Amino acid sequence: MPDARGSVSVFPVPDRRLAIVALRGPHAHAGVVPTHQLLVEQAAAGLAWSTFAVSSAAELAWSLTVNRPAAVAVVGSTAAPPDPELIERVRAATRAPVLVLGAFSANRTIALLRAGADTVAAPAIRPAELGGRLLALVRRAAGGSDSGARYLAAGPLRIDLWQHEAALDQQPLALTATEFKLLVCLMEADGRAVPSDRIVARVWGWAGDDAGPNLLRINVMRLRRKLGERATDARLIVSVRGTGYRFGAQVTELGEREDRPPADASSDLLLAERLARRCEELASAPDAAQAAQRVIESLITEGTVDAAGLHLLRDDRLQLVAHRGFSAAWEDAARELQLVDSGYGAVRALGSTEPLQLRPARAPRFPGTAQLTRAELPGTYLFVPLRSGDAVVGAMGLHRHSDEPFGPLTITYLRAVGALCVCAWSRARSAEPIQQR
Repeated sequence: MPDARGSVSVFPVPDRRLAIVALRGPHAHAGVVPTHQLLVEQAAAGLAWSTFAVSSAAELAWSLTVNRPAAVAVVGSTAAPPDPELIERVRAATRAPVLVLGAFSANRTIALLRAGADTVAAPAIRPAELGGRLLALVRRAAGGSDSGARYLAAGPLRIDLWQHEAALDQQPLALTATEFKLLVCLMEADGRAVPSDRIVARVWGWAGDDAGPNLLRINVMRLRRKLGERATDARLIVSVRGTGYRFGAQVTELGEREDRPPADASSDLLLAERLARRCEELASAPDAAQAAQRVIESLITEGTVDAAGLHLLRDDRLQLVAHRGFSAAWEDAARELQLVDSGYGAVRALGSTEPLQLRPARAPRFPGTAQLTRAELPGTYLFVPLRSGDAVVGAMGLHRHSDEPFGPLTITYLRAVGALCVCAWSRARSAEPIQQR
């Protein structure tokens, strides 16, 4: 389907319905549509999505539950900005991704995210970019741990995230909705132990209740039984004493295109189209600096990432040459990174042939990066080394507000974009050096 710019999305999603939560303040004028709501409606129109508005607090839970939106946009006004309590009510009524539109302080933004929002966008955002973010949120929700994944596979076990179906040895598994969510939660954790309270919060949507641990144990027991396992010798749903549970087998993410017969190359062509657009941007840029900036902005506009920065190697340091989505404080601190400091993810990526992915739990291993991101939004960071033959020439740092990891399809796409950038810079090197932005 078309994305926010009228082009075709790499990972198509079905037609969607967007809920716009715009609760009216006590002094709101009847019949007047808030400016922020109009912006969201324009973004939805660009995606060819239908919308419905929720303006009454009393009807909030009922409307979201009955209409089952694919995504929720929470808007407000200067007089009545969205608050964490409202986001908690929205999250309790729906599992759909939630975007909050408004101008907030860093502390309030973090509070909104902790309350259940998936991302926060500033009201100065363009309708096309807002549409790109909404599309990315829906793709991620539809595709599990990453926008391109439809299936999770582990040996004979296979999960269809779009159809909410599971099969073991090619035989359907009769899982309840709760058991399915529990299994997906563990399989998406990439082999890591997931704390019990986090599982309860994700599967049931609440936490802090004394019944949570017992409810989890009962459902784990039922799920193991359907998988043909016992607690004493479980290989898939493994107990981690004092923590929670982990999935004990290697999980492979598969996009819809990876599950089709080789003769169906439609999604491969869509991916090639997006790469072709990056090539056109690089070829039409007046210089290497503009090329880098255009690529960074496109990655954000299309919804692949929420923020990005690009460093090039200069003698004994990494120099920032293009960025968008980070704060001014981050820009000042990240302008130059010394290679002797391996506490930065970008520096560490130089010594690796593979991208380095950092989630919040691993940030302490990289104190430099932790310091840089302290004032930024929480989420997942990916550092892609930029190579020219055997030589490393820089690193591209990418940030997603969501805690979900970057999946293999997205990482492959970002590596390809990085390789295109290096080719463009190699050609422009003799014409004009890149200037620090």
